[in-house]
Amino acid sequence: MSIQKSQIVQTALDILDRDGLEGVTLRRLASELKIKAASIYWHVASKERLFDEMANIILEEHFSSFDFENDRQEWTEWLDTLAHELRAAMLAHQDGARIIAGAHPDIAQMLTKLWDLTVRVLHNADFSYSKAATITATVINFTLGSVIEEQSSPPYSTGPDKPLDELLSIGQTFQALALVLEAWQDENNDMHFDTGVRIIINGVRAELTL
Repeated sequence: MSIQKSQIVQTALDILDRDGLEGVTLRRLASELKIKAASIYWHVASKERLFDEMANIILEEHFSSFDFENDRQEWTEWLDTLAHELRAAMLAHQDGARIIAGAHPDIAQMLTKLWDLTVRVLHNADFSYSKAATITATVINFTLGSVIEEQSSPPYSTGPDKPLDELLSIGQTFQALALVLEAWQDENNDMHFDTGVRIIINGVRAELTL
């Protein structure tokens, strides 16, 4: 039975969701598809290119219905949408942020489209192309870093097996950090991300007056 590239990429995504990024190997992929590794190389030249194809699918799942011609959007609303929708797309898959972070724009063209639209929206709001590119990189890199941390670290909540006193014991040396940990007991990743995006947008707004 002949194999299609779409089958290879989808199976790789299934492995990713089940076993994480370390579980996605070409040998494992060939075994799951019941084919020889050479059949994979016919469609995907390397593991790196496979990850690029996976990144594109992850983004297409979420952004395929977006209007990439509409660059007259209100820039603050678009930056907020970009950050939150990109985060949602990556959180939809285990280690999704690590896949997107390593993507090459020649294959993962959906990421390139997001960059291009954001630069156009910002330039139409009177930012120079250089500054628009820096703002775009700031929002995207913040989102990538936040989700990578979110997907690789334990949640802020202590849970029943980690009493608060155990975490706050660090306060014997670092009192301010202990107070942060205590405050985070009533917060979550969504709240922290919202705050971070808002801080970035407020900073970008200040750039318009410079």
